[in-house]
Amino acid sequence: MSQIRLSSQIIQQWRQRKLVLLLLVCCVLSALAVVQMAHLNRQLTIQQDLNYQQRDQLDTEWRNLLLEQRALAEHSRVEEIARRQLNMQRPSGDRDIRVQQP
Repeated sequence: MSQIRLSSQIIQQWRQRKLVLLLLVCCVLSALAVVQMAHLNRQLTIQQDLNYQQRDQLDTEWRNLLLEQRALAEHSRVEEIARRQLNMQRPSGDRDIRVQQP
């Protein structure tokens, strides 16, 4: 009989302390949410750092490509390739042809 009373008293105490239990559950859930948000924040920070590194690498590559393009487009280089590979020559004054518009 004492066991029945004890279990009924425990149940009665639980019923009386519903608000306390609800607040306890809310605190535990809130703590879990804080941990989850901190984890997500760390992951996003790491991803952001990786994106910044990739941006810097791409920016460096872009600058190198621009320098290479400028070097390949230099007039003296183009003239040298035309002379060597295509056997072209710069026309002399007597070989110049003028075209006039009517």
